[in-house]
Amino acid sequence: MSRPPQCIECKHATWATTKTGRLHPSGDGMCGWKMPAIHLPVSMYFFGSFTPSGGYINRRDEWKQCPQFQKAQP
Repeated sequence: MSRPPQCIECKHATWATTKTGRLHPSGDGMCGWKMPAIHLPVSMYFFGSFTPSGGYINRRDEWKQCPQFQKAQP
């Protein structure tokens, strides 16, 4: 049985590092995936802002299925 992909293997993940450049023991990171803009017909518009929030990830948390997962190049 194969396990689902984790954020640690994803190319969008940016991990917190120590001053020496190693991964920080806290395991904290941010998902750097940028949501593409949605094109609306000319007759429609967004009321307010259209900015997503969040993006916190941790190496110790298990995520089930992330639709944006892309394996990082070694």
